[in-house]
Amino acid sequence: MTVNWQDMVKFLWCASRMCLRQEDIGYILDFVKRDVPWENLIRLSVAEGVAGLLYHHLKKPEFVNLVPESAIRDLEAIYVHTKKYCLAYLKEAEALSVRLEQAGIPVIVLQGLSLLTGFYKDPGLRPFGDADLMVRPLHMQRLKQLLREAGYELPVPEYPDLLYKGNICIDIHTHILNLDRIQNRRYLFPEDLTPMWEGARPLFDPHHGLFVLDTCDNFVALAAHALKHSYSHLIWLCDLHEGLLQLTGEPGGWGRVVEHTRFWKQERVVLYALLLIEAIFRLKVPETVKTALGIRRLGLFERHLIRLKIRGFSSSQLCTVLWLYSIRGGVDKLRFIGETIFPRREIMAQISRDNLQTQSRSIYLKRVLQTITLAARDLQRALGFSLS
Repeated sequence: MTVNWQDMVKFLWCASRMCLRQEDIGYILDFVKRDVPWENLIRLSVAEGVAGLLYHHLKKPEFVNLVPESAIRDLEAIYVHTKKYCLAYLKEAEALSVRLEQAGIPVIVLQGLSLLTGFYKDPGLRPFGDADLMVRPLHMQRLKQLLREAGYELPVPEYPDLLYKGNICIDIHTHILNLDRIQNRRYLFPEDLTPMWEGARPLFDPHHGLFVLDTCDNFVALAAHALKHSYSHLIWLCDLHEGLLQLTGEPGGWGRVVEHTRFWKQERVVLYALLLIEAIFRLKVPETVKTALGIRRLGLFERHLIRLKIRGFSSSQLCTVLWLYSIRGGVDKLRFIGETIFPRREIMAQISRDNLQTQSRSIYLKRVLQTITLAARDLQRALGFSLS
């Protein structure tokens, strides 16, 4: 039986977890016996960020003899490259942690780097593109100076917070949603992150330069990050799934998830993530948890968008639409939409690196036309998914 795109997506859903259940093993055994377009499947796994997890399972004795040797070799090459890349980042991060401690600058690692020493014990399983570091605003310039002293450079002036040293890239933040750069996100997440800083723990003991968020805070931050990118890569939902397994494996885990979610006013953001995890990874979320996070207050269109995402619909604007439901008050919603379409000049300089002074009108007109075109395209595609 020929395998189509939807079959491959569902297969990756099954294989994209650290520990397989017995039912997952049976599903994978049935799948690999079919006429699988392995090149396409591997390409899709790379795009979704889960090729390492796929290799982690398919190399096992119960599967390896049923998979073409060429496919195993290709996956192994991706795994080896990812592991080498991530180990280089970890080595650089540990050295940086020592320098930060000596300078008295605490820094929190976010996203991928925060997970490599956690539940992804093997660095080849979880790829990431750059190291996201969060620093308090008063330490921003000193951190940049320290990085320049360590050999990092600023190659693109329009991106003043992206520094490179060889293949290593560091993206500096002062907030998990970049409120310093994109001010309309102040409607989406509290500006004061002091409790996050107070609950963070060292990433590399005994050094106190780089820190990682408390597990519950990190779960909330990862949910916000995944929504910010419209859940465009499966690996971000894998991160949340693995984190949830870790959190809820302890007594009172679900209660802590609800408590931290409410504290950060992220009920809808976390609820969206839980609904996707429940559907994709078949992890049962207690009804009491969903009720506590407001599932009964979700609108029909919100529910429909989540269903569309589960069925495979993808749009970079999904986050904008869902975010609107988290903003209270019509005026703030309009302000959010306005700054989303017409961002501040420094953000426009990143979107279009032309001369803003001489071409500002054409740039903003182009922005309006692009918004209309993207919205029309997404509506057409969403309709197709709704009717299929």
